[in-house]
Amino acid sequence: MIAFTRSSEAYLKRPNITMRKAELKDIPFCLEVEASQEDSTFSEHDFRNSITDQDAIFLVAEEEQRVVGFILGFIVPTRRREATIHSTMVHKQHSQKGIGSSLVQNFAKFAFEQGVELIFAEVEEGPDKFYEKCGFKKASVWYSMLLRKDDLLKNEASP
Repeated sequence: MIAFTRSSEAYLKRPNITMRKAELKDIPFCLEVEASQEDSTFSEHDFRNSITDQDAIFLVAEEEQRVVGFILGFIVPTRRREATIHSTMVHKQHSQKGIGSSLVQNFAKFAFEQGVELIFAEVEEGPDKFYEKCGFKKASVWYSMLLRKDDLLKNEASP
């Protein structure tokens, strides 16, 4: 886990890139960004729910009125002073231009303005370097434990 505790004044502005809250019209573009990275973490339904969820922070980066990246996370509902970044993704054709960093900085600014004091990014090796460049510091190592609904139902059905 990596934590971000810098001042909200540190966010970056990018010329020609607009950062804003995601809207329903952005969903097809966010799916396209995801596909460009050969990722399918989120579905249309997931994006739709994130746009309407009051605890979600879902921002897009737009260049020439086209979404080229997004960041999706949430304010922890049980600990309002914490937020977590779930995913930062930039279209493959627009990577290495500072857009991802700008998305992270704008996410942080928005979260800090909402009263958040700590932002966590739970990442694997590789992306951890990206978040470190954005000002995050390694806080601890966690294991992702997974329980699927089907596995639970199988266990309950076993004698």
